[in-house]
Amino acid sequence: MAPIWSLREFLARKRQALAAFRARLREQPPAPVPLRATVTVAAGTGLRPVRVRDHTVLSDSGPALGGYDLGPNAPELLLAAMASCIAHSALAIATDRELALDDLQVEVTGQIDYRGAMAVSDEAPIVPTDLRYTIRYRGEVSDAEMAALQADLERLCPVLLAVLQPQALRGQVERIGS
Repeated sequence: MAPIWSLREFLARKRQALAAFRARLREQPPAPVPLRATVTVAAGTGLRPVRVRDHTVLSDSGPALGGYDLGPNAPELLLAAMASCIAHSALAIATDRELALDDLQVEVTGQIDYRGAMAVSDEAPIVPTDLRYTIRYRGEVSDAEMAALQADLERLCPVLLAVLQPQALRGQVERIGS
């Protein structure tokens, strides 16, 4: 069984890992790391197991949309990705600044008007709206230190920036088999 670490102990270990990772990045020629997520819809149920590296996250819809409510839907996964990225970015920044955090929680909220996504109303938005995040923390950290952490987080969090500064997305459709 893995040892139980406090958040401060984790941040100390993370500091070493980040320093080593940054050193490797500086030594290598620039090379983006490919990212990939795949879904094969389960016949008969419509469940959407999302594969990322060696991990699977089950995505589903609620009964109103014909699903079984066995996992979060795609807009909820977007908020989950944002919450995870905000938390990780905050940890990296806290590590760099040697902030004494004892607890860190991130909540991301939003809303979706399904009338837009289900083509019931041209006036209803299709995308999730009213997106907000809250970082809750405990530790020997000043308000000014947390304000500076938040400013850097909003400059460095990849998923947050992907939503705030959308990237081009090219799509294609391919037939499977004959």
